Amino acid sequence: MAEAKRLTRLTDLIGQCLAGLVISLAGILVIDGLYALLGFGEFGKISGWLALVFPILIFVQQFSAARGERGRVPVAIVGVLVAAGLGLSAAGIFSGLPPIGSGAIGALVATLTYATVWHAGLALAARS
Repeated sequence: MAEAKRLTRLTDLIGQCLAGLVISLAGILVIDGLYALLGFGEFGKISGWLALVFPILIFVQQFSAARGERGRVPVAIVGVLVAAGLGLSAAGIFSGLPPIGSGAIGALVATLTYATVWHAGLALAARS
């Protein structure tokens, strides 16, 4: 398996993560729709947080690709904590939506937050 290349531009990282989020969300919608059609439950009851599957894989690859770079572990920890906090807050604000909607909004906020913290954090760590 080829080693992942670190994305050095924030726009590239966000673009790749958003594409992964949309693909994950589309898969969740299809699965939830099939379950609803087969009578296994109501549509929209599956967690939208599952949309984080592909973005997490991208972030893990970026963490591996940053091997040897200064500050990658603390930046990743801070990124996870901040992204989780803001993502959960956003999902809570939209808690009136079905779980797939509020979870997807939380996943979107968490993805954008982590990507930004990761990119900016590594840039700041490299300077010092």
